[in-house]
Amino acid sequence: MINFKIKYHNVDVSKITDEINKSETFFSEISEMFSDLALFNIIYNKKDIEEIEEIRDKFFKNKNQFIILGTGGSNLGAKALINIAYGTERKKIKFFDNIDPIQFQNSINQLSFEKVGIIIISKSGNTPETLSQFSAIINIFKSKKNCESLLEDCLIITENKNSPLKLIAEKYNCKILFHHDDIVGRYSVFSNVGLIPAAIAGLDITKIRIGASNLISKIIDGSFKEHLTSAQLFINLQNIKNINLNVLMTYSDALFYFGKWYLQLWAESIGKNTKGITPIHSVGTTDQHSQLQLYLDGPRDKFFTLISKNHRGLGLKMDKTILKEVNVDYLAGKSMGDLMQAEHQATLNTFISKDFPVREINCENIDEITIGQLMAFSIVETVTTCFLLGVNPFNQPAVEKGKQLTKDYLLNY
Repeated sequence: MINFKIKYHNVDVSKITDEINKSETFFSEISEMFSDLALFNIIYNKKDIEEIEEIRDKFFKNKNQFIILGTGGSNLGAKALINIAYGTERKKIKFFDNIDPIQFQNSINQLSFEKVGIIIISKSGNTPETLSQFSAIINIFKSKKNCESLLEDCLIITENKNSPLKLIAEKYNCKILFHHDDIVGRYSVFSNVGLIPAAIAGLDITKIRIGASNLISKIIDGSFKEHLTSAQLFINLQNIKNINLNVLMTYSDALFYFGKWYLQLWAESIGKNTKGITPIHSVGTTDQHSQLQLYLDGPRDKFFTLISKNHRGLGLKMDKTILKEVNVDYLAGKSMGDLMQAEHQATLNTFISKDFPVREINCENIDEITIGQLMAFSIVETVTTCFLLGVNPFNQPAVEKGKQLTKDYLLNY
């Protein structure tokens, strides 16, 4: 069973279905392709689940806090998974995904390294931000008497090749897990990259993969075709209505980092050869106070997806007496979830009434099964849209120039 429902507004879905049916062979080949992708084949693997849980239970048993060094696909998927715990993680995990020198120094200096588990993730093993972070920590360790044991407690996830990160890991006898060679970083959420942090946080990682496998199996047997509908819709809206912005509005704090993960997934996959549709992540209700005016009264160049669960009746109750005294009767005695639900529905209905193309994704609950399904759906939707646009969803050639220039600048400082 799929734990979310999709509904479109101001969109002729029957027309899109007709277009898909006219090219049935082509679209069927796209759906069948997902059964051959390593990023989805891994969801049926049970052996690595056992390895991940063993690392959690034995390798990190004496650690009460964790830090993860890695950027982009090396941390966003794990963040999105852990986010569904709403701050109730079994172990607290801090992600260092940037290299602001003051913030990093201040944060690192507050740590008691004997009690901190350190995980370093870089697929290539050449990521300069991650190498800078790890080498800075090594420099701190060298001033301590137990330097060797501290380094041996570090876990490295990288490809099995002689990269700088792997050579450092071998020099200091760090624990090494291999990043899958044929899974690009932004698609690695169902591998050890996403699941080790999730397991440490206390999530049921088997259920995450079950959620993903539920959706992929329905795609392969042809009973789920929503990714085809949405991908064709994106193409139609761009070609016919010049819609070039894909706005995802998440109405749950548990989906905040899902939105950030989606930004990288979509942008790095689709933006090539002067083609693409720019993703935007907005947070409901927060960004209604900063962006909604533009969305409603600015250029009509956006497609909106509102994703949420039913919040009605959830959370703390508002004081009835005090609110009535100040003539705010509409809030008196209501729960915070009632307000969240009302604002979500009001925004949705406003979009509909103003004839914007809108998609609702309503989740029964936001748990391990659901997040697995949502992330699998986002991946297949993104890859399908890329194929329809005629771009490679798995590379990112344009950023290589910037990486080389960074090295050149540093060499000349």
